[in-house]
Parts: sequence; C-alpha cells; structure tokens
Amino acid sequence: MADTAAAGALRQDVEVVGLVSSGHFMSHYYTMMLPPLFPFLHDELGVSYAALGLLLSLKHISAGTVQLPAGIMVDKYGARMILMAGFALIVLSYFVISLTANFWLIAAMFLLAGCGNAVFHPADYSIINGTVNEGRLGRSFSIHTFAGHLGSAVAPVVLLTMTAIWNWRVGVLASVIVGVAIMLGLATRWSKMHEGIAKRMKKKKKDAEDVSGSENVENAVSRVEHNPSTWQLLVQIMRSPAIIFLFLFFSMQSLGSGAMKSFAVAGLVTLHNTPAAAAGGALTGFLFASAIGVLLGGVIADKNNRHDLVAFGALIMTAAICLLVAKVNLHYALLTFVFTVAGLFQGIIRPARDMMIRAASPGGSMGKVVGLVFSGEAIGGAIAPVLFGFLIDIGQTVMVFYLSAIFMLLCGLSVYGSYRHSRAQARAALKAAQ
Repeated sequence: MADTAAAGALRQDVEVVGLVSSGHFMSHYYTMMLPPLFPFLHDELGVSYAALGLLLSLKHISAGTVQLPAGIMVDKYGARMILMAGFALIVLSYFVISLTANFWLIAAMFLLAGCGNAVFHPADYSIINGTVNEGRLGRSFSIHTFAGHLGSAVAPVVLLTMTAIWNWRVGVLASVIVGVAIMLGLATRWSKMHEGIAKRMKKKKKDAEDVSGSENVENAVSRVEHNPSTWQLLVQIMRSPAIIFLFLFFSMQSLGSGAMKSFAVAGLVTLHNTPAAAAGGALTGFLFASAIGVLLGGVIADKNNRHDLVAFGALIMTAAICLLVAKVNLHYALLTFVFTVAGLFQGIIRPARDMMIRAASPGGSMGKVVGLVFSGEAIGGAIAPVLFGFLIDIGQTVMVFYLSAIFMLLCGLSVYGSYRHSRAQARAALKAAQ
C-alpha cells in the first residue's frame, strides 16, 4: 500500500512538473523568438536595429514592473489562475504580432507579453513548492529551469528554419498554436496543482468551522493562527537582508550573463575578428550547455546543503572565462569549448539559486519573494542591451567581457551575503522557539 501511494505521489509530481515546465519552456522560447528575426523585421518594417532593440527593453521593463504584483496575486488568489491569465496574454500578444506590420502595435504587444511573462516564475515556483515532495524539490526546480533554458536555445534554430521554408509569421503563429495546446494540458491537470497560501487558508477555514460550530468563521481562523497581512509580509520581505542580496544577485547575473548571451557574437567579431559562424557556434554551445548544467545542478542541490558555495564557485569560474576571452584570441574549437564550460557553470547556478530563494522566503510568501527577486533580473535585462551595445559602438568591446566578469564576481558576493543572513535568521528563529 505504501509503495502504491509513493508511486502515485511520484506520478503526480512528474505530471505537474512536466506541464509547468512546458509552459516555462514556451515563455523562454517566446522571449528568444524574435531577436534572430531582426534582419527580416528590419527590412519588412523599415525600422532601425536600435528601434528593434528597444522592443526587448520594453518587454524587460514591463516584466520587471509586474513581477512583484504578480507574486502578490499568486500568494493571495492562487497560482493556477494567475499562470493561465499570464500565458493567455503572451499567446494573444504573439498572435497579433504574427498578423501586423505596424511597428508601434508590435511594441505594444511586447509590453503586453512582458506583463504575461512576469507571472511564470512566481506562479510556477509556488505550484512546484506546494505540490512536489520535499526530497525532489531540487531536481524539480532544475527541470523547470532546464526547460526554460532549452526553450531559449531551441527558439533561434526553429524560427530561422521555419522562416527559410515559409516566412517568419508562420513560425510565430506556430508557436501560438503550441502555447494554446500547453494551456489546455495545464487545464486538464488543474486539481493536481496545489497552491501555497490559498490552499492553506481554505483548510484553515474548514478547520475553524469544525472547531467553532456556528461561531463566526473569520474569528475562529484568527484564533487558530494569526496571519500577517499582505502589506506586513511585503515589509518583512523588503527588510530581509537575505532577500535584498538575492535581488542584487539577480540584477548582477542578468547583466553579466546578458553580455554572454546577447553580445558575445558581436563582441567576438569586433574584438578578435572571429568569424560570425564560429562566434555563433560558441554561443550555441553556451546555451545548450547551460540547459544541461541546470540538470546537473539539480542533482547537486538535492545532495548538498551549501548552495552558496556551489553558486559562488560556478560564478568565479565563469568570471575567469570572461577574462580569458577578453584577453586571448582563442582558436575556434577552444573558443567553443570555453563558452560551453561557461554555459555549464551558469546552468549549475540556477537550482542552487532556487533553493536559496526557498530558504529565504517567509511561510506563504514564496510568490512575493520570487516576484521581487526576479524583478532584479528584469532590471538587469533592460539595462544590458543599452550598456553593452553602447560599449561596442564606442570601440570599447573588451569592456563587454571585463564588465561581465565584474558582474559575476558581484553575484558571488551577493550569494554569500544571502546565505549568511538566511543562516542568521534560522538560528534566531530556533533560539526564539526554545
């Protein structure tokens, strides 16, 4: 009987993580879908590359603005409805983009898509944290993150292939159809997805009804357990040094990895006269190795509690590789190798980072914490295209790689700061309980 129950729980975990990760795959796929198509959009829409780059900044800005409100709504109303609403916004946005040739309408759709994209991390993390067995959380977070990285790596290949066979609009429309199919899949497993605070409050009300009989339920609930308000939790979160350090970590990592993902090709071509095909091959190695590194990092996260040391070591190695690339004109094969290693280390960081978010989150507030810290990533993502593009424009391409290394080192310091304060908070809570 116990074996049957365990097998059923495992099957449920696999179903939920698989479906949620499929949605995460598509959110990253949508994000990386149009940048490879900029040459086609440049010709068809008759706008500059700077204007096309602005589209990416607009999406990051809207996503960063909505991240925290999305986290609050996830914790208050439940993750499932918020996830489906955000997914629907993205699908609608790209459906309109596939039909229009108006640049400003496309810009508006990018803003809307950014708002939809903001819900994925708080909603997905809340569902996984509320559903999956404790012993499988590290691997579950890693699979979720792996799916997102895989979506980023696959999107350019698929879209460019479909554009060569048909046109870019067919490729975008096909992605919309796949997104609708995944939304239907999520709907079929609605009851399997558990939600953090919304579910717990429903249970508390039921327990209070059982205890209180005809007594006012809300009064009974407040006597069963005092629940801080949303505002009180927000103040607690924003005052937490551990969470502030995680916010800084996300900002710095987005700036550091943004140089590698968005400007590695342009930087290598400009700095070392690397052929575009070789630079593109190195970037492809980085993206796919990053996805594989996430899976490896998930195994490490479940077997090792010092997530800060794992992330710090990986960040130091990535920073060293950035300095190497800046100083040395590497042979094509060696260049691809070091970029692949850098991608592997970047992937390993993700599950360790996710477990640190969980450790720093007050009870029932993971959606808010995820929304807050991921808004740091959006801020870095909005700044990176402008900063690194400007450096290349003024002939300071080497600074792209130097700054990437500096941001990675700052990430490492942020990781250590978050771990140190999380451990201090845990010790204080233990002492207070004694």
